[in-house]
Amino acid sequence: MKKHLLTFSLCIVLMMPAWSAKPISVNGFVYDYLSNDRNESQEQAEKHAVERAKQKVLEENFSIDVSSIVVTLDTESEKNGTYSTNSDFYSLGGTSVRGEWVTTTEEKILDSKHNGKYWEIKVRVSGTIREKSGTPIDLRYAVISQPSDRETRPRFFDNEDLLLRFYSPVDGVLCVYLVDESKTAYCLLPYSSDGKGYAPVKANKEHLFFSKAVDPAADELVMTTNKEIEHNILYIIFSPNTFTKAKDSKGGKNWRDQELPRNLPFKDFMHWLAKNQTADEQLVVRQEPIEIRK
Repeated sequence: MKKHLLTFSLCIVLMMPAWSAKPISVNGFVYDYLSNDRNESQEQAEKHAVERAKQKVLEENFSIDVSSIVVTLDTESEKNGTYSTNSDFYSLGGTSVRGEWVTTTEEKILDSKHNGKYWEIKVRVSGTIREKSGTPIDLRYAVISQPSDRETRPRFFDNEDLLLRFYSPVDGVLCVYLVDESKTAYCLLPYSSDGKGYAPVKANKEHLFFSKAVDPAADELVMTTNKEIEHNILYIIFSPNTFTKAKDSKGGKNWRDQELPRNLPFKDFMHWLAKNQTADEQLVVRQEPIEIRK
């Protein structure tokens, strides 16, 4: 029987620290956020406000790396037998902070109002941060619906299959969780029959998860929803060091009488995650919102 859930795609760069930095406490940092997107919902604006507040804390405590790439695009055209070449220049810039947010003890919306054009949000965050250093690891992953697909799916619909491609240039351990609107954390990786408590990742190899054609022990996943739109969060957790999944319970069944993955309350999941982040500075966690439609 296929297990029914949902997931996501992305390409990220992770940092492998070469030494252990001492966590720094952040107590009651207040930040004012002004949305610059007229189509942004209140929920999205509040989420972005919290994210930006944490980013601001990191920027104020740690140095910032700035990068820039210049791309030249040449185009040829022909008119009345005469060929010409036009060159367009594009500058791609980016910044990254040499620090990371480790644990969260408070995320509070102090004020949330719409000024007629944009959302104005005031938030307060508390937790711990630490400095990171080292060389980046180029992790790549993408969510698809068919084994032959190569491109990431931007949106999934009810009853669509889910497969996960994953690549790392170094050996490591991977766990994947999904948190739904009921504040339940479902363990997608490792598979339910796996006794090790983690999914091993081999360096320089593209892995295809949730496919029985690749691994007979795989749990096959199908994204389901009984709502017009459902919002969830996918947690992708990787480390070059061994760690094991959280203590969980048998999943039970959904409204369609379909088997669900093993799970645990969101509060317990976050406690497990914070404990592992504190113990392993090389552990990397990425949260991605997922929208599922009927």
